[in-house]
Amino acid sequence: MKKYWNAPLVNLKSVGSLLDIEDKVVYPSDTLGYPDLESGTPLVEVTDEWAFSLSEKDKMKLEKLNLLERW
Repeated sequence: MKKYWNAPLVNLKSVGSLLDIEDKVVYPSDTLGYPDLESGTPLVEVTDEWAFSLSEKDKMKLEKLNLLERW
């Protein structure tokens, strides 16, 4: 887990995103691995394509944080 601006972020490499686990907002990551704070999407509003693109490893990260239920 990385911390930027005091926000705990989880790196979801398979979808090129960082998830703020406090606010439950997904940010695309730039080429240096920093979040694009202007392009956040609430986790409950991500597309099916994004969700289905998550790797098993990233799904396990979200499950451990109780942010994802298996469908």
